[in-house]
Amino acid sequence: MKQLITIFAFVLLGLIVNAQYIYNDFDGNQNEPFSGDPNNPNVVANPDVSGTNTSANVAEWVRGEGYQWAHVYTELDGKIDFSTGTTFQLKVYSPIACEVLFKLEDKLNAGTFVEVMGNVTTPNQWQQLTYDFSGAASGTYDKVVIFFDFATTVDNTFYFDDVEGPEYGGGTPGDPVTLPVTFDDENVNYGLTDFGGNVSEIIVDPNNADNNIAQTIKTEAAETWAGTTVGGSVGFPTPIPFVEGSTTMSVAVWSPTEGTPMRLKVEDSGDPTISVETEAISTVANEWEILLFDFSNEATGTAAINLAYNYNKASIFFNFGTTGAQAGEQTYYWDDMEFVGGSEPKPLLASDVQDNFENDGWATITDWKFQDPDLVDLTTIADPIEPSNHVAEYMRSGNFEWTNAQFILDHRMDLSQRNIFDIRVYFPSTNNYGDELTPTAALKLQNSLLGPNAWTTQTEVKLTVEQYDEWVTLSFDFSVASDIVDYDQVVVQFGGEGHFQPGLFYFDDIVLLGTSSIEENDTETLELYPNPVTNVLLFNDLREVQSVTVYNINGQEMIKGDLINNSINVSQLSEGLYFIRINEISGRVLTGKFMKQ
Repeated sequence: MKQLITIFAFVLLGLIVNAQYIYNDFDGNQNEPFSGDPNNPNVVANPDVSGTNTSANVAEWVRGEGYQWAHVYTELDGKIDFSTGTTFQLKVYSPIACEVLFKLEDKLNAGTFVEVMGNVTTPNQWQQLTYDFSGAASGTYDKVVIFFDFATTVDNTFYFDDVEGPEYGGGTPGDPVTLPVTFDDENVNYGLTDFGGNVSEIIVDPNNADNNIAQTIKTEAAETWAGTTVGGSVGFPTPIPFVEGSTTMSVAVWSPTEGTPMRLKVEDSGDPTISVETEAISTVANEWEILLFDFSNEATGTAAINLAYNYNKASIFFNFGTTGAQAGEQTYYWDDMEFVGGSEPKPLLASDVQDNFENDGWATITDWKFQDPDLVDLTTIADPIEPSNHVAEYMRSGNFEWTNAQFILDHRMDLSQRNIFDIRVYFPSTNNYGDELTPTAALKLQNSLLGPNAWTTQTEVKLTVEQYDEWVTLSFDFSVASDIVDYDQVVVQFGGEGHFQPGLFYFDDIVLLGTSSIEENDTETLELYPNPVTNVLLFNDLREVQSVTVYNINGQEMIKGDLINNSINVSQLSEGLYFIRINEISGRVLTGKFMKQ
C-alpha cells in the first residue's frame, strides 16, 4: 500500500507542477488573442470534429506564399512562470506532414528567446503537439510565437486550437545566473535549457546532501550535438572575462565512461554567429574530475576566439559527435562551471603553511573559513588558559553534520619535501563525548578545484585526544601522500562527523613541518618546560650531556651549545616552532619540540 501511495503522490505532484493555463481555446476561453505575420488567424468552425479535437471552434490561418518566416503570435501582459509548469500544448490540423516550431520571446528584445520543435506526422487529422521547456528561465518571456511548416515558403491553410501552457505574470524570475555556476543558490534561476535530445535537471548530490548538481541524460534519441545551455537564451549578465593568456574555464564532471569528448561552447547571447568551442576528454569513469576548457585551443572546424567579442552564454555537450542511438542512453553529472583564467595550475611549492592567530607577521594562512553550515570567517578569541594568547574557536552548533574549519592556499603543497602538520588543540571536558561526539581531531588535505567533491580524493589523518582541559600538540603525518601533487586545501575537523551533537573546541599554532636532520629513529622524547617558552627552556631526566642543538622547522641549525643547570636560553629566537636534540655521552638521544613566543 505504501508503494501505491508513493506513486500516487508523484503523479499528483506532476499534475500540480504542470498545471495548464488556457491561452486560447477559440471557444469560451479566448484569454490571449493571436495575431499573425503577414496574415492574422480567424476563428472558424472546426473542419473535422473528431479524434483529439471535438470543440466547436478553432483558429484558421493561411500561411501565404513566398514568406519564409510567416507565423502567428500573442503578446502577454506578464512573464511566463515555469514554476507552474514546463510544457506547452497545441492541437494542429495540417494538410501536410511538417515541422511546427514553438518559440518564446522577450517582446522587447527578440534576441532573448527559447524554442522547441514539434512535428505533424499525419496530415488531415487533429494531432496534439507537446513542447517541453524544462530548464527555461521564469520571468523572461512574454511572447508566444508559432511557425507552421517552419522555414518554408509554401502556401497552405492550417488550423490550430487549445493553446495551453504555464501561467504568466505571477512568476518570480530569480537572480540571474553568474559564474561560478554551483546550482546551490535557491534564489538563482539557472535556466537549464536542453536541445537535441538532452534531458537535464538540478538534483541533490547523492553523495552530499548539502550540495546540488546538474544531471543530464543524453537519451537514445539524442543527436550528435545534443547539449544543455546555462541561463536559457539570456546567459550571464556580464561577459566572461577572457583576455590574452586567460581563456580557460573549468567544469566538474562525472562521466560513466572515460575517453569521452566533452565540448564547451560560449557565445554572444544576442548574436549566435559569435561563438567559440573547445573540448576536453574525460580520463576516469564513474568518478568526479575537473575538466579544463581552454578556448584559445578551439575545436576543429569552429571559429577561433576573438577577444574583441563578448561571450556571455555557455552550453555543454556530453559525448559530442556520438548519437544517443550509438552510445545508448547515458547519464552525466556536472557542477561548478567557472572561469579559471590561465590554464597553468598553481605552483607546487614546499612553502611555509602556518598560523598562530596573533597577527604578528608569522602566519602565512590568510583566509580561514568555518562551516556550520554557513561558510563564514573563522572566529579567534582569547586563550581559555592564557588570555594574552589568541586562538581559534571551533564551536559545533549541532545543526550540521560536517562542521569544519578550512583554508585554501595560493599554491599546491609539495608533500615530498614537507608532509607533517603540527597543531595544538584544547578539548574541554564539558563536551558530551560518546559514540557520536568523539574526542578526535582530523586533518584532511584536498584539491580545491574539485569544489564540493574535494573529499573524493582527499587524504585524512585522524588522532584521538586523551588529555582534556589543557593544550596538547598533535602531529599529523601525511608521508603516505608524499607523491600527491594537487593538494592546496586543508580541512580541520574536531569531534567526528556525520552527527548533530554540539561541542566546543579550540586550536592554535598549526604548522607544516619540513624534513629535518633531527628526525631519526631510536630517539627518546625529551621532557621540557615551559612550552610555549619566552626566555629559558628547562629539562628533566638528563644525564651527562654531550651536545645540544636547536633547529627551525626547515631543519636549519639555530642554536648549538651547552646546557646550564639543565636549561638553555632561547630568548634570541623568533616566534615559531622549533626542534631540539640532546646527545648524551652514553649515546642516548632525546628529541623534542617547543613553541617560542
